[in-house]
Amino acid sequence: MGLVSETTTSTPSLRTDRVRLAVLMAPKPGLSFEEFDRYWLDVHANVFSSIAIAKRNLLKYEQFHLDRSYDSVLATHRLAKTPTQFRGIAIFEATSIDKILEIFEDEEYLRVVVPDEQEFFDPEKAQILAGPFASIIDKL
Repeated sequence: MGLVSETTTSTPSLRTDRVRLAVLMAPKPGLSFEEFDRYWLDVHANVFSSIAIAKRNLLKYEQFHLDRSYDSVLATHRLAKTPTQFRGIAIFEATSIDKILEIFEDEEYLRVVVPDEQEFFDPEKAQILAGPFASIIDKL
């Protein structure tokens, strides 16, 4: 049985050594929820993580996948009442925003990743957020 390390920050502060960029992922029109979800995880994750600049510039790349089985439970809570058009969040973490943005201008990204994105992703409907972050509760 592994040990769990727990940190609770009483005076939170934003990290200055890292930044995150989050893309709220919108599916390509006509793609089912399941098709989007499987393609993004099973195909695109491998395509994106294979390019040299992603390996070099990122500290972390995560995919947050929406789980439709929670829809009815979430509808009963006060957190948000508007159903989302998004199907997940791509989270990129690096030492600077420049390191992340370099990826999206890289020749290999444009040649390899962008054509793959066109199979499942609608960049016109996606939203993007970037900034520092603070961990308030962190159970490792």
